[in-house]
Amino acid sequence: MLTAASLFGCATVKKPLTGIVPGRGVETLHSAIAITAKSGEHSSGGRGYLIYKAPDVFHLALLSPFGQTVLEAFSDSDRFTCLVPSRQTAYSGLLSELPETSALKSMSLMKWVMAPKESVVASGDTYYLDEIGMIERKVSREGDEVAYEGYRNVDGVAFPESIVIRNRYGAQVRIVFEEPQINAPVEESTLKFDLTGVVVLPLAEFKAM
Repeated sequence: MLTAASLFGCATVKKPLTGIVPGRGVETLHSAIAITAKSGEHSSGGRGYLIYKAPDVFHLALLSPFGQTVLEAFSDSDRFTCLVPSRQTAYSGLLSELPETSALKSMSLMKWVMAPKESVVASGDTYYLDEIGMIERKVSREGDEVAYEGYRNVDGVAFPESIVIRNRYGAQVRIVFEEPQINAPVEESTLKFDLTGVVVLPLAEFKAM
């Protein structure tokens, strides 16, 4: 289903993006990020970086103000692992096994979030366009949704400044992208983790998000 966003009542009119290359999508992404997660009364956040490889593999790291790694997260399809270096402890398991209200479970939507418009049309999900034809929001048949804010041209791809992911149970994750690089080569080693000497606990015991 295709629904155009209302053009009335807008304070400013957005200018169409120029230089967008038809058919070019996001295969890889490197970006500094700011991230916040909310679930019920609990919220957390920080700054770090994200390395993504289509369709659903990524490495996310949160850093301290002094540049030390506070948390690393690795995702490969449904398998998700959080590593806390200061504790030499990791939490690993399937996102599908987490409670539905978990903000962390929203990360399982990354493949859907990054999917091109064509796949959204084929899936039967609903999406809403802004006045220049960019996807402003899309909603899955199950009630999950993502909002895309502040599109800009990044290497010929229309890419948002931030995304807000909300699952059907109200948990939310917001990611702001800072100086993103799109479709640059990704070292496979950056998407893998070494748990040698690390205590591994069930993912359900991880409480930071």
